[in-house]
Amino acid sequence: MIIDTHVHLVGTTGSFLDLADKIKRVEDVINLNSRHPEMFQARHSEAAVDISDELIKDLDRHGLDRAIIQQTTGRGTNDMVAETVKKHPDRLFGLVRVRGARGSSEDQPSEEELASSRARATEEIARGIEELGLIGVDETTPRGFSVETHPEKIARDMKPIMDMVSKYKVPIQFPTGWSQYPGGLMYADPVWTDDIAGRYPDVPVILTKMGRGLHHFDTALSIAMRNTNVYFDTVGTIGEHIRIAVDTIGADRIMFGSDWSPTWRWLSEPSDLYTMRKKTLDDANLSATEREQIEWRTAATVFSLNLT
Repeated sequence: MIIDTHVHLVGTTGSFLDLADKIKRVEDVINLNSRHPEMFQARHSEAAVDISDELIKDLDRHGLDRAIIQQTTGRGTNDMVAETVKKHPDRLFGLVRVRGARGSSEDQPSEEELASSRARATEEIARGIEELGLIGVDETTPRGFSVETHPEKIARDMKPIMDMVSKYKVPIQFPTGWSQYPGGLMYADPVWTDDIAGRYPDVPVILTKMGRGLHHFDTALSIAMRNTNVYFDTVGTIGEHIRIAVDTIGADRIMFGSDWSPTWRWLSEPSDLYTMRKKTLDDANLSATEREQIEWRTAATVFSLNLT
């Protein structure tokens, strides 16, 4: 069994239905927004379309059993996530997205706007878990909920959100490493997550991408060593880092993820996305037991999945 814990699906727009002429390599994904700024605008101006059948085809083609889906940048909603899960109830689980303030102008959000976004976020988490049946909170950064840079101040501003996550004892994802989207790169260094993880030891904190093959891995690993509630996914990392993480914190703290999305799914050079992500596991020189743990057992435990 393989569970993909990191799929950006809901909110895809028509402009992203065929990017074969624009994306072949990883670098093409990273700089798509700068090469084609109209594509970034299309995410926010076009209506969302359902490409969940395309995901299922990719899962089947590569021998994956289930996926945990979340929104992509655009006009998706948590209701759409829930509807997509209902469409494929034997294959998909869903995560809640919380949206932060962006300010009323080019200036940073005011404290009033930030406080309002934190309040809306807590309400949406409760609704997503209780009414929509979602099983955790998807990739969340402090941007839009805080303008602070000191970890203790960030933790203070994130407290309402984390209190709600703690209430439901569900996982929350925090991204690490670079992003293809503009803004917020400072939070790519996960050092700020240490205070949050330490204050909420009952909350599974997933540091996605485990530093993305960069020096941020060292910080992520330090945080995971200090906090046993911190987990990694394997999105965009390298085999060497997976091997070090397994030897340091154990395979039961690591889960498979692909970052399948409207952009990443178009990779073809040197291989397609799932082939590339599986090769990263190959490069880690894992035992059969370690690989099985990463491919599905950790996710089944952390997300409390009912796989019967």
